[in-house]
Amino acid sequence: MYRCLIIVFIFAALSVACIAEAQQGNRPVAREQWRAIYLRGKNVGYVHDAVETVDRDGKQVVVNSHTSVVSASGNPDDSRARVTIQTDETVDGKVLGYRYQAQNPPLVNVLKQGLVTDGQVRIQTETNGQTVTKVRQIPADVKGPAYADRLMLDQPMKANESRVITTFDPRSAQVDTIRFEARQFENVLLQDGKERRLLHVVVSHSITPSLVIHEFLDEAGETWKTTIPAQDMVVYTTTRDAAIKLFGDVENP
Repeated sequence: MYRCLIIVFIFAALSVACIAEAQQGNRPVAREQWRAIYLRGKNVGYVHDAVETVDRDGKQVVVNSHTSVVSASGNPDDSRARVTIQTDETVDGKVLGYRYQAQNPPLVNVLKQGLVTDGQVRIQTETNGQTVTKVRQIPADVKGPAYADRLMLDQPMKANESRVITTFDPRSAQVDTIRFEARQFENVLLQDGKERRLLHVVVSHSITPSLVIHEFLDEAGETWKTTIPAQDMVVYTTTRDAAIKLFGDVENP
């Protein structure tokens, strides 16, 4: 589940979550998730998220990797837009650094790399061969983009519950306040044609205030379906083979 930008990066891929699980202060378990993207009822791409904890200089670093690949036409032979994101965080969610790349050849090739030091993030952006460097403040209480998922999996939401968390969005290099509004459990139709009883959660982001996202979670806090009515988009959690079916055999997603 990639709630932090959760579908925001897909719009970057189209024009464009981090999943992790752990109690705060404990080492997150390595895991991955595959999702299939549907636009106006047509399979147009996939999302792959993975998390692992590595030791660097005696310290634990949570590495969250995201890849989304989209062919807006739904034709695998057409040009593909690809977004890759890697964020490095401490186990308690402090942002250490990130790398964001959006590619839609020959129109777009953007690479952003950020390193956090002493409460500031130094961002180097390369766009079609041109490089710009900026420095921004990052508040001490802002968490990494996978932190919301760790909290959701550690403490799953209940019906009619509300939560707010402030995270860092690597795409825009801005602070993003995410609001979660849980409704009730509903019977939800999944990609395989089966129904599952899931909690309906409405998600909004301060960086995209007009965009309303609907997540459907099980009792453990895992997302099985995401809908964005304004874009006629549905994203299903599924197997690797089902997620990459549009593009055939993908060895390195």
